Amino acid sequence: MTAERVLWPAFRPLLRGLVDRLPATWQLRVRAAKRVVLRQYDWARPIARLRRRDDAYIDATRRQSQSLPGRQRVAIYSLHHFSPVEYSLAMALQLRGHEVQGILCDGLLPLCELSLGPNVRPPCDACVMNLSRYESAFGFHYERLSRFLTEDDRARATALVAAVPPAARLSMTVNGVAVGRLAHRELQRYYRGFVFEPSADPAFQKWLVSAVLLTWLSERWLDSIRPDIVGTCSGRTLPTACVFEVARRKGIRTVTWDGVATRPDALMFSHDRPATEVPLDEAWLQVAGEPLSPQQDRELDAFLADWSRSRNTPFPYNPHPVDNEAVIRAELGLRDDAPLVAAFSNTSWDISVIDRDAGFDSMFDWLFALVGYAARHPEIDLVVRAHPAEKTVPPELQSRTPVGAEIRKRCHPLPRNVKIVEGDNPISSYRLAGMAQVNIVYASRLGLELAVAGMRAWIAGVVTYRGKGFTLDLESREHMFDMLDLHMGENRLSGEDIERARRFAYLWFFRYEVRLPLLHPADKRFALDGFRQLGPGGDPVLENVCHAVVTGVPFLDLNAPVA
Repeated sequence: MTAERVLWPAFRPLLRGLVDRLPATWQLRVRAAKRVVLRQYDWARPIARLRRRDDAYIDATRRQSQSLPGRQRVAIYSLHHFSPVEYSLAMALQLRGHEVQGILCDGLLPLCELSLGPNVRPPCDACVMNLSRYESAFGFHYERLSRFLTEDDRARATALVAAVPPAARLSMTVNGVAVGRLAHRELQRYYRGFVFEPSADPAFQKWLVSAVLLTWLSERWLDSIRPDIVGTCSGRTLPTACVFEVARRKGIRTVTWDGVATRPDALMFSHDRPATEVPLDEAWLQVAGEPLSPQQDRELDAFLADWSRSRNTPFPYNPHPVDNEAVIRAELGLRDDAPLVAAFSNTSWDISVIDRDAGFDSMFDWLFALVGYAARHPEIDLVVRAHPAEKTVPPELQSRTPVGAEIRKRCHPLPRNVKIVEGDNPISSYRLAGMAQVNIVYASRLGLELAVAGMRAWIAGVVTYRGKGFTLDLESREHMFDMLDLHMGENRLSGEDIERARRFAYLWFFRYEVRLPLLHPADKRFALDGFRQLGPGGDPVLENVCHAVVTGVPFLDLNAPVA
């Protein structure tokens, strides 16, 4: 390891602290110089130049479209975001005659999304100036948080949280919004790991105060502008979940969106559900009976084959898997005559998994129960396969509570028939699953892949393909224990079930996910040829998305050309 790599982690916070003491304008200059030196792409300046060039088109198109029927008032909640998706979508809606308003943060929150993980939160004034660059690039003038919240509100929220006994804070609600649960979710994103005792954690109280303030902000902002539609990214992170819940309670239709792991240029959209949850129930009712064509079968097979070899995954999870059964058995010390149960976990701080529990208090509650069962049944072998994203990702995304370490800590001494495969171990999850009599997943999509391969996965958490007829859905630890006792070897799917799983997989990966490189380019270098691309008659997929946003039609098959 080089001296640079050893010294830089210690030197970086010191340097950041010195920069943070500079006036905000100087901090922005330092940021700009850093982008130049590191060759980091920044879309604010080129988009601002392009917008000034196209101002005449933007004004004329907006005026012409305002006379069209069906105009909607849309509130874009992008409190800390500088994603081109939010601003491009807002501009596309505005060019189609809809009234668009937004809001940005300008301080007051004890903790915010810029505090997550290893990030050092910048001073609020510098943050506001930086975020404003993207707002200005598109020519928007969004509201600021401080119009709706004051220092008195912060003091009142702090006192409100302090008055709640620590043991009761997890269940705390404000005006019907479960702020305690939402703050707990964010605490795990904050630490990049699972927090077993949130009430005792010093950061939990700060996140809870932020949740109270964000709830009040959402109520006041929405009461002020009275939108027909609220649009926000995710719907599950703390800021977006607060506005989502407030809008839902007020009866305002919501539209959420998020990036996907499947393809770098794809997005998911949803009406009245967090897009991160991949809510496909209604779409599945429409298409469950539609058989796949030979071409669709080939597309699905090619996609899943590439995924299993890490050719199209967000990170190279396991590009050179060990899939020799004899080698795997020897490495793990598995017995030839012992029934094998394989458990596949998720990363503990994944926002799509946090608080997605069904019958278990958490993913770790499920894992600890499973290890306890194995300890009482030495005749079986249990292999816990940690998700590769625990370790085979950049350092800032690695889990601080890897499942292997937590199991060894809580279940010491580890039973001899329990084997742990760490996230960076090249053992193939697919081969391991093929060796097992039972495969149990918490909330990863591996269970769907196994179903396509003819294996019935047992599902311990909440995932979009739960309850679709090709999985065994666990309801509690007692249910899991009973099934392990009585039905360990009955997990092959019928041809009809496999076909159903294939249809669901195709729905998810090809019909629900929206390929939108114009807004979400694979190389992350957002650029436009001109604002006409965002306007009527521009990009056909964006045309479909805008139509679905304002009319409420399903976000399904939007990749097809406009009729």
